[in-house]
Amino acid sequence: MLIVEVVKGMLGPLAPVLDFILDNPALTSVVFLLWFVIYVAGRMQLGKIEAKTRDLVLQMSQAELAQNPQITAQLLYKIIYPRWSEALPQWGRFIPHRLDLWPVPVTAKNVAQKIPFSPEWIAGVLREQNISPLDDAV
Repeated sequence: MLIVEVVKGMLGPLAPVLDFILDNPALTSVVFLLWFVIYVAGRMQLGKIEAKTRDLVLQMSQAELAQNPQITAQLLYKIIYPRWSEALPQWGRFIPHRLDLWPVPVTAKNVAQKIPFSPEWIAGVLREQNISPLDDAV
């Protein structure tokens, strides 16, 4: 119990929170379990969003490259981004915050913090498929 007292001393005015956690282990476990379930659901949605983003990039890039073989990753990004940001809310409801502590709604800004959707990212996805846009400077 000496360790608990030392931790309470370090917590200062938040020591009653530790007392509550120790006095109510079932309630604390339920709260952490719910948080974990929400976290896992958010991670699963983020994985789904990343997969659908890759599919969208490949599909749209192949169509654009067929029309214009001289297209750059920067131009592909400008073409794909509006459709991507429009489709995001249909692909998921929430993802973990960039700190992974709480869920945030699926928006282009929030997803961009987890998936670095940029011309460089698009070029990387295309290189993985042995498709190369014109500008390797990206």
